[in-house]
Amino acid sequence: MNITDIKEIMKVDGEDKLDVIFAVQKKLKEKYDCIERMKGIYVPVLPIDVNICRNQEYLKSLCYRVIAELVEATETLKNKAWKQSEVLTDTDHLEEELADALHFFIELCISLGIDSQKLFELYFKKSEVNKWRQATLY
Repeated sequence: MNITDIKEIMKVDGEDKLDVIFAVQKKLKEKYDCIERMKGIYVPVLPIDVNICRNQEYLKSLCYRVIAELVEATETLKNKAWKQSEVLTDTDHLEEELADALHFFIELCISLGIDSQKLFELYFKKSEVNKWRQATLY
């Protein structure tokens, strides 16, 4: 099964879409907690204390999961600069891998105590830093 098999999605009229994504991911994480307990990688306290070695390993594993999904997304891009023929991209597969990466990224945020509002703030603060860097030729 993949995203092309899903015909209807959750309606979020009037709700903040990023808030909804965070809430859905938090519920999904709770469902997977038992699997992580069995594997000995469960970290019970949220937000995670980033100063504890075991917690850092868990956070690294979430980062690696994001990276792995992004690599899978890049593998759907088949065209090469040196080839003369163009290959059609399976955009459904590309988008599905990007959605997988987002799932793990949001889980990482939740694990660190970053909610949708804080992520929003961090995004726009960093955007201002980037604008300053561009303006000052940093």
